[in-house]
Amino acid sequence: MPTIAEHMLSPGVTIDEHVRRSQISLGQALAKRRAIYLDTKYWILLRTADRNSGSAKAVELLGLLRKGVAAGILFCPVSESVFVELMKQSDPASRLMTATLIDELSLGATLVEQDTRLATEIAHFMYSNSGRNNLHPLEHLVWCKLSYVLGFLHPTKTAFDPATEVAIQKAFFDHMWTVSLRKMVTTIGDGDVPRTDMSDIATMLNAGVAANADELRSFEQAYSAEVRGIIDLAGGTAIDIVAFMALESGVASGEPSPEQRRTIENQFKNLFAIALERDRAQDALRTMHILASLHASLRWNKRRKFRGNDLFDFNHAAAALAYCDAFFTERSLRTMVTQQHIALDKLYGCHVAAEIDEATAYVRDL
Repeated sequence: MPTIAEHMLSPGVTIDEHVRRSQISLGQALAKRRAIYLDTKYWILLRTADRNSGSAKAVELLGLLRKGVAAGILFCPVSESVFVELMKQSDPASRLMTATLIDELSLGATLVEQDTRLATEIAHFMYSNSGRNNLHPLEHLVWCKLSYVLGFLHPTKTAFDPATEVAIQKAFFDHMWTVSLRKMVTTIGDGDVPRTDMSDIATMLNAGVAANADELRSFEQAYSAEVRGIIDLAGGTAIDIVAFMALESGVASGEPSPEQRRTIENQFKNLFAIALERDRAQDALRTMHILASLHASLRWNKRRKFRGNDLFDFNHAAAALAYCDAFFTERSLRTMVTQQHIALDKLYGCHVAAEIDEATAYVRDL
């Protein structure tokens, strides 16, 4: 692991470039394996099996996954949703056992948190459509280590000069890159455990759906509304990306006025929305498409209301379907993502299993 002094020898490499290089290297290494995403239900099943108190089927599945990881065939990455649900487990011993199992089967890998994935997909989409032909595959840009499951943070505003601060940041990042989830869980303990409760958000969503129910005429209309809702968060990201692309090309672009910025944001929002509505960007902007499809599907089913856990489930699905080869989850979510009118499993080539027998058969066939 390079020291601060060694990083001082490469002052031209920024912390962002250093992080990106590490992510690309990790993505390239993981590309050789099948990615199997387990939702929290399956991690608990496997933890119980690891205690020798689970069902014979769960014990068999755990054994097959361990063999696959050891043989270089597969790995079981997580996302920030798994981490948050892990930290909600009230029993410290069970939480630690689950974390240890995740360390083993994930190879320490997680998808970057959802907002960063959205921004990465937007950037890749824009670079791809700018004529660049030397881009890394999107799949190489969305992975990081478990210590950064909630996002990247670096020491800032230190007492050192800028060059030394960057060297410190890179050395700190290198250290954190090796920290296990078990170590993180032990360090956090019960002090700052995120206790995210989505029930209030679900209540707000249900109120919005009820208020607009009479206007909803088709699934396509519901999808369009959800796409535009998600994209409301993305317009500013696009402007920042364009400014960076211009800077890379040696073009200095002045800061737009607030009114100009709003106009440009709206232009990008319309661009992304039209591209998704016309099936032109479902692969490039995959997280947006998956989230919009699931929210629209639930909204179109007027007999079904949002529940707090739905939002965690949708985030699991967005991570798994977009970047993994298989997704082991609950029966209700499997039914939703495989519905004929959205068929997200087929669109992204992700095998979705709910029953443990089907999950075991999939791993055995590998």
